[in-house]
Amino acid sequence: MILCCLEGPRICLWVTTAPTEYKLIAERDENRVLRKFWKRFCESCGPGRKDHPNEIPVKRILRVASVGGAVIGAAFCAASQAPALESGTATSSPVAAADSTAPKLVVMLVVDQLRADLLDRYADLYTGGFKRLRDQGYSYVNAAHDHSSTETAVGHASLATGVHPNRHGVVSNVWYEMYNGAWKQVISIDDSTVQIVGVPGRLGASPRHLMRPGFAEWLVAANPQSKVASVAGKDRSAIHPAAHTKGFVYWFDGGAGRFVTSTYYRSADPDWVTAFNSGPLQSHRADTVWNLQAPASVLARANADTSTVEGDGVLSYFPHRFSDLGRPESFWPWWIGTPNIDAATLDFAEAMVSSLELGRDDAPDFLNVSLSATDAIGHGYGPHSREQFDNLLRLDRELGQFFDYLDSKVGKGRWTIMLTADHGVLDMPEDLVKRRQYGHRITPAEVEQLNNLRADAMANPDKRAGARKLVADLKKLPLVADAWLRDDLMKGQPTDSFAVLQKRSLYEGRLEGWVAREGVEFRFKPGILTLPRGTNHGSTYWYDRHVPMIFMGGGIPAGKDPSRAATVDMAPTFAAMLGIPYPKDLDGKVLSAVVRR
Repeated sequence: MILCCLEGPRICLWVTTAPTEYKLIAERDENRVLRKFWKRFCESCGPGRKDHPNEIPVKRILRVASVGGAVIGAAFCAASQAPALESGTATSSPVAAADSTAPKLVVMLVVDQLRADLLDRYADLYTGGFKRLRDQGYSYVNAAHDHSSTETAVGHASLATGVHPNRHGVVSNVWYEMYNGAWKQVISIDDSTVQIVGVPGRLGASPRHLMRPGFAEWLVAANPQSKVASVAGKDRSAIHPAAHTKGFVYWFDGGAGRFVTSTYYRSADPDWVTAFNSGPLQSHRADTVWNLQAPASVLARANADTSTVEGDGVLSYFPHRFSDLGRPESFWPWWIGTPNIDAATLDFAEAMVSSLELGRDDAPDFLNVSLSATDAIGHGYGPHSREQFDNLLRLDRELGQFFDYLDSKVGKGRWTIMLTADHGVLDMPEDLVKRRQYGHRITPAEVEQLNNLRADAMANPDKRAGARKLVADLKKLPLVADAWLRDDLMKGQPTDSFAVLQKRSLYEGRLEGWVAREGVEFRFKPGILTLPRGTNHGSTYWYDRHVPMIFMGGGIPAGKDPSRAATVDMAPTFAAMLGIPYPKDLDGKVLSAVVRR
């Protein structure tokens, strides 16, 4: 009889030499090939034993049979060592064991605000990375975020943890919490206990507000030699995907004018980061004019180049010159709103792959790359603008080069990638009206009416009664689709699918939204925007939730799958690909079509 003893990432195989005697025959660190013999379920699980010679305390014991010397049973039922930050969290789940064909590097590629239909809109014009993903990848065409707070921090945290915001706690980019009887604004990644490395006195950032462990933690718990690397144009887009690991986590900081990290992760930058910031980054900095590169023959596929509701309402056309702003101190904010930020982020990701030797050994690594230009450009100019058109064609070429780099450095078939987005976006209301659809920018008079209703609720000494009246008054407005008492929504049974999505975005003690502090949640009708120019996201509607989800890598078939998928499925699917344990209480599921068998 063979016993497989598991304690988090450590695995020991013992053979029984007598009823109460055991002999150590292998440990996972020294004999990884044993993995390929393990099958998908355990015959039995029992408590740890103390009579194994030389054995560290055991969390689970799996009984396996031996025939002809080959192990033919055993499942991965060891408890994950990721921190159980949510009370009552279960931290083990049976998964198929990894084998020698499992990827050595898994990459999560998040394009901020890349609504799924934008990949189809210009499909015939893509020649690089988007084309390769469409041709070689397995695409879940009906993938979406299944929560209502469609914002950057929320989307990345849901992808990372496999659970909805009501469980991971990141309910918005910014929310309110009650401290000493007063409401305090909380930014999702701010941490006063750490600083930005190399910038004395600057408030740092960390995942302290993320209340669940994530895929990166499960990976390191199962494989201590695995490396976690994350880079983004935004701090929250780099931090949440790495969960609570102390990996190589970097983001671009406009105040510092370079890629930075915090003392949560390390006390000093490695030499390769310093070299990148002083070298390749400066070549990107030198580009102070954003010229239109999209061919003139296809420009009619996008909106006209000038519009009073784009950008600042004046400088809404190509070429976009930094010098036209007349504000020398505003270079980095301008630069972050151009395709340059994504080009620099991808170059930094390549530096990570090379310097950290990601995917080069038997321990699988994780790389998160989150690209921010599409969001900045989309907010300012809209998803169908000429600016977004040009940006997406540029990004397609950049991604093609990045994938080629992974092929050359990591090796074809050794890496797997998933493309998705943290949220979608609303079309410009003016574009909706042109298509005979409903679109509306809220007027100052309507804003005043909403504020007056809120003021009335705040003035009522009976807060519950004030909240009830506010709900009733909001429901009467032509702009509002529905409204609820927050407590009723959190504790009661949702009455429709919109209420389900809304409830999934509520976390006790963390309030986000215009009237949440008054105890009320509400939803505008679709097509309504609260900004005078540009566009936004953050609603429950399909245009804000529908995102691409494309897996590509060795052993993954090409194809399109119309079945429903959710962004919370990413984490368990990556875990299953690598054969590592993951919490059994996730909201997400394994997408079996892309897991190698």
